[in-house]
Amino acid sequence: MKKILSIILSIMMIMVPLSNVFAIESGKQMVAIGGDLNESQRKTVYDYFGVSEGSVDEVTVTHDDEKQYLQDVDPSRIGSNSISSIYIETQNEGAGLDIELHNINWLTEDIYQNALLTVGIKDAKIVIAAPFEVSGTAALTGVYKAYEQMSGETVSEEAKEAATEELVTTGELSDDIGSEDASQLVNELKLSIDDFKNMDDEQVKEEIKNIADGMNISLTDEQLDQLLDLVRSLENVDFSGVMDELKNISNQFADLGIWDKIVNFFKGLFN
Repeated sequence: MKKILSIILSIMMIMVPLSNVFAIESGKQMVAIGGDLNESQRKTVYDYFGVSEGSVDEVTVTHDDEKQYLQDVDPSRIGSNSISSIYIETQNEGAGLDIELHNINWLTEDIYQNALLTVGIKDAKIVIAAPFEVSGTAALTGVYKAYEQMSGETVSEEAKEAATEELVTTGELSDDIGSEDASQLVNELKLSIDDFKNMDDEQVKEEIKNIADGMNISLTDEQLDQLLDLVRSLENVDFSGVMDELKNISNQFADLGIWDKIVNFFKGLFN
């Protein structure tokens, strides 16, 4: 009986996915610096970080590092040099993500927050900066590299690829429907990821459309196909460790929507 119980427990441990959430003590700091910055540009980004160069550990991010996860991204979005740089300071559990952007002209705090939760990063202050305006698509690579150095753990390739695809997909969607709606929609899809696993592609697309319709968002067939690909990629990620954060984001968006309706109501009265 003991042998049988041991076998059953072993099988259960194999079957239950491990959480991808990082457990790093608070107060740790690191910079992931763009490898193509000159001395003047390095000083500029360190000024944005609010720390002195040499006062924190630093890791370099090269363009080859970035291309590893951005192969399918429009080259005009990522350029040919490694520019975006990252400062990270870990926070106490429950502190959440505090994201600050400088010279990032395409992606928003909401979009980064969603992607960071996908790889299990949920309690940190993160400053993403460049010496001049860039899209910011490469910034996630710096976060991966820095967090792996800080924690001594490896982010799963599935999570890295899914988070990068999420970042780009949400960014492209935001061009058409706005970053807030795009971020909210992708967050809702992540909350429904377990349901999607039991659906075929057509059923998934129908459910994506239903969720979007409920948010008064119209999607093209091309966008539906793109979101289907994202859902299939996100199915490989364990969200159990960040489910509370995803629900909080959903509630925040809902509260914001109610406030917008109140503002619009009074605007209508005024008009």
